[in-house]
Amino acid sequence: MDIFERIKKDHDDARVVMKKIKETTERAEKTRLKLFTEFKNDMWAHHKVEEAVFYSYLRDDTKMSKESYEALNEHHVANGLLEELDTFPVDSEEWAVKFGALSESIEHHMDEEEEDFFPKAKKLLSKDQADLLGSRFDSRKRVVFAGISPIDEDDVEAA
Repeated sequence: MDIFERIKKDHDDARVVMKKIKETTERAEKTRLKLFTEFKNDMWAHHKVEEAVFYSYLRDDTKMSKESYEALNEHHVANGLLEELDTFPVDSEEWAVKFGALSESIEHHMDEEEEDFFPKAKKLLSKDQADLLGSRFDSRKRVVFAGISPIDEDDVEAA
């Protein structure tokens, strides 16, 4: 999977989870919290690895620097909203409204990235470069995601 396919897969997965979260009600507190925690950790891992593997590579190219910095800023805003959501009870109306704003922002970012950023980046990367970046993205994301995910109680009890 090249870098474009790999990032698009993450985007598609994020769209599915955001939809599931938006379909929950305040009464589905455990489900909402579980989905949000997985979504938050996945977004943080996605953003950090995308910045390190993809944007850092393209940022040095003058044709892509503006778009790269704009995307980094959008990540920063989304991560701030993710952290802010962590401070609200998931069963509150305020949480649901704030999550709606976050999902709109992330959706906009993903659409812009896929429709505007990817076509420009595809002109700059060879097939081999795109494949290598996709492989690096995948392996690094697994490590980052594992590093920021909470430790499972069963793992601690088994030790």
